Parts: sequence; C-alpha cells; structure tokens
Amino acid sequence: MNKYFFYILIVFSSSLFSQESSIIFNRFNLSVFNPAYVGVNGSAINLNSRVQWLGVEDAPLTNYLIIHLPEKKNASLGFTIQNDRVFVENKSQLTIDYSYKLKLSNNSYVSLGLKAGGRFFNVNFNKIPRIFNESNQSISSPGNYFSPILGAGISYISKKGFLGVSVPGLLNRIGLNQNQDWELTNRDYTYLHVSGGVYLNLSNKFSVNPSLIYRSIPRELDLFNSIIEMDYNDRFSLGSVYTNNNTMAFFLKLKSKKGFHIGYGYEFSTASDMEAIKNSTHELMLRI
Repeated sequence: MNKYFFYILIVFSSSLFSQESSIIFNRFNLSVFNPAYVGVNGSAINLNSRVQWLGVEDAPLTNYLIIHLPEKKNASLGFTIQNDRVFVENKSQLTIDYSYKLKLSNNSYVSLGLKAGGRFFNVNFNKIPRIFNESNQSISSPGNYFSPILGAGISYISKKGFLGVSVPGLLNRIGLNQNQDWELTNRDYTYLHVSGGVYLNLSNKFSVNPSLIYRSIPRELDLFNSIIEMDYNDRFSLGSVYTNNNTMAFFLKLKSKKGFHIGYGYEFSTASDMEAIKNSTHELMLRI
C-alpha cells in the first residue's frame, strides 16, 4: 500500500518538475523566460514573491531576484535567481542573461538574447507523513540533481508595443537519478514562450496596455495568459490576468517619482470542479 502511495506521489511530482512557475507579474518580468527582454526598461533590481494556495500546508512558494545591469554598447547583462518550494520538492535556479540591441529606427529595435545557468533539485522524503515510525529501508529517495540551462530568444520593441519569442530551455534531459525503487519519467522539456502587447494611449495621462503570453510545454496544457493593464500618468495602474488554466487575477501597481515600483496581485480559481483547490494566491512585486 505504501509503495503504491509513493509511486503516485512521484508521478505527480514529475509533472511539477517539468513546469516553469507562472507569476501574476510576468508582464513585468519577461526576462525570466526570454533573455532578449534584459535591459528593455533600463537597469533595475526586481523582487517577486508568490505564495500559492494560502492556508494549504507546504503549498507552492516561489521567489525571484532579477538584476539588470546598465546597458553598454547596445549590450545588456542580467542575472536571475529563482527558488520554488512545494511539499517535498525544492528547486533553485541561477541564470546569466545577455541581450544585444539592433536598432531599426529611432523608435524601434530588435533584441537578441541568450540565457545560461543551472537548476538544482532536491527531494526530501523525510517530510512525507508516515503511517509507521520506521522508515522503509527498501525505498530510497531520488535525492538531488543538477540540470544545465541554455536558452535563446528574440524580441521586437517599439513605443507602440512589443513581441518576443524564446526557447528558455534548449536542453532536453531526464532529471533525477534512476534507481532500483523508482522508474522515473520526469524531464526538463524544451518549450516555446511567446509574448506580445501593445500600448494604447487614450489621452495624455491614460493608457490601456493589453498583452498576451503563451507557453507550450510537451505533455502539459498549453498555457495562455491574457493581461489588461490600465495606467494613469505612468504612476498608478490596475490590471487583470485571465488564464485558460482556470485562474483569474487582479493586480495593483504604484510607481514613485524616483522610479520605485511596488505591486500586489491576488489570484483565485475559476474552476467549477469540487475537487479543485480554491485557496487564493498572493503575489508581491518590488522594483528598484
């Protein structure tokens, strides 16, 4: 009985391993998925924290630190540190992101980007509640593993909007070590990330900025994020996010005169399934 329980658990975990985290403020953190967006808004330090399914023990927790250095000779360098924790899993990721601008006109350019780094996984079976006090010595933990990351992207940027296409992970490899107890199927899949949006100025102070983000991951549901942001005087904005993954979110963002950003997002499930987790998700974003 216990062996079947663990088998079901590891199958569930393998599907989580293959996914990148979804964030409400991904519209403002696109370099996480596409290195060609590094430096688009100048040098910055971004902090993003996402607490999913509030009230559920060991629910997903995601933290990002994104650094964009000042541009030099049309080139920008950035760093992304990410940590995801959910139940027995702990995933950390570090990448170096590079972009180079090719100017098309005074108001537009094409950016080429490269991403390189590594992903570290840890699975801790000691956090699993036990029916018996003694552990089953015949079942060994999958343990830790390291996975290299190599990605590439391209983006078009203008005063009227943006469009980007990337493959955040070009390497397709099996993660975790095979052992005598588990037949592991989890894999770091290559997937496609497409993003685009326009800036619609309604007046000198009001603008509406719709955008769409698409991710295609093998063996998973293709994910669409539709985002609408209403901005006042580049200081205050309200927005909503709707996904085809049965979630909807609203966010608020403030910007000071010195360029300091702070944002809060609230996400909830729209699924009618009684078994779906209905707990809300909260997200904070800071940009310096």
